[in-house]
Amino acid sequence: MLYSLSQRRFFGLCAWPSPQPVIVIDDTAEGLEQRMREAETLLILRMPLAESLGRAA
Repeated sequence: MLYSLSQRRFFGLCAWPSPQPVIVIDDTAEGLEQRMREAETLLILRMPLAESLGRAA
């Protein structure tokens, strides 16, 4: 998580493998946490079942 003093926003960067960089932004830490949960949920929903269960496909 990063905070920009000039923009007064929080930035969250994805730590899991994804086809493209995932960056979420919000004005508050609480809002960023919610956006991070939404991004994680979307990634899980798009992931093949075997991979989402932690097994090799």
